[in-house]
Amino acid sequence: MSIGNTLHIENMPVIVAPGSSPQPWWGTSLRVFRTSLSRRDYPCHFGRIALERGELFATFFEESVAPLAESLAEFLDMSRQSPDRRIVLAAFGRPDDRLASERSQAERFWAVLQSLHDCDATAWPADVPPRPDHSAWEYSFHGVPMFVFAAAPSYLRRASRNLGPGLVLLFQPRNVFNGIEGGTPRGVRARLVIRERLRRWDAVEPHPDLADYGDPSNNEWRQYFIPDDQSRLYEQCPLHVKDPGADPMPAYEGQASKP
Repeated sequence: MSIGNTLHIENMPVIVAPGSSPQPWWGTSLRVFRTSLSRRDYPCHFGRIALERGELFATFFEESVAPLAESLAEFLDMSRQSPDRRIVLAAFGRPDDRLASERSQAERFWAVLQSLHDCDATAWPADVPPRPDHSAWEYSFHGVPMFVFAAAPSYLRRASRNLGPGLVLLFQPRNVFNGIEGGTPRGVRARLVIRERLRRWDAVEPHPDLADYGDPSNNEWRQYFIPDDQSRLYEQCPLHVKDPGADPMPAYEGQASKP
């Protein structure tokens, strides 16, 4: 599998956006990331396997997310060409000592997703609800629905989500979960194993908002940046999705009302 503008740093394939060039902090970030993820007991064994197989790609961004938008679109085009492979993109933000608190890391995370959404020239997928309070909603970019979650140095008790000196966004296209969806035998087994490993790795219980996609009681966005404790940072999704028209999905019984 190859992609334009790709090189290898610390044995990881790196997508370099046009106009960007490798910086010293790239290698530092990747070394810390690999050290945690490559351990046999790391909770998410799917992530470790992707790393071992060269299916976990990296890219980097600083203040502007324009290069990230190009790299992410390129990655998603590649993902479409190989729907049977569980490839993931880790986007590393430049470490910034000013973003020391959990709140500042969370605000940066949501600001990146908002900026990507605002510059997205592709229409929102017709089969994905535009409202984050819908249980079938998930973040979409370049026409591809995906699960996105954050790792950040502000995580102290949830060591599984502290993967480097800066903010990391992990983009998992929906096809990554084919065959291991919530409720399937393989999916149930995988989640039980991951939850048990989280209990051994982290110094706090798995967050109560962790749930399965499509569960009527689930809001996917709440899992993107979970707090270091069992609280909630936001009661409503910080992301403002451009309204593409009427919600194409039927409402679920018990779904939260639209704010």
